[in-house]
Amino acid sequence: MGDEKIKVGKVLSPHGVKGQFKVEVLSDFPGRFTPSSQLWSEALGETVKVEAASWHGETLLLSLSGISDRDAAAKLTGTYLYIGKERLAPLPPGRYYHFQLLGLQVRQRGQLLGTVSDVLPYTANDIYAVKKEDGGELLLPALKSVVKNIDLNAGVMEVELPEGLE
Repeated sequence: MGDEKIKVGKVLSPHGVKGQFKVEVLSDFPGRFTPSSQLWSEALGETVKVEAASWHGETLLLSLSGISDRDAAAKLTGTYLYIGKERLAPLPPGRYYHFQLLGLQVRQRGQLLGTVSDVLPYTANDIYAVKKEDGGELLLPALKSVVKNIDLNAGVMEVELPEGLE
């Protein structure tokens, strides 16, 4: 797998005694976890094959090759599973992966406001946390009325702040 990796799951805890564990899925494409797919394990430091996957409520129960007992599964707790950037599914125009937005310069009418430091997912819409030049933070709703343009090549997000956020 290439050097650039994207988090797709967080290992929560072991499940049962045969090496299964619970995963919080951090991807909008749960098909990444189908049997025979490849994931890079932070804990193991290598790419491993998915042996089995099934949903248990809101979490995914996962079995990986080489993890065959509860103790081995417990060692993965709190670590992340990744895919290579080259395996990302293409998004429709105007949609972005969170990692693509991090580090973008946020500008209003050409004036630098700060840099996107985090993307906070909420039910209604995401919120972009912007680290301001003075060290403060600005929270911008990810709405078309606020975010006017995103140019990944230029590394810039153009915004029009609503009254009260200026």
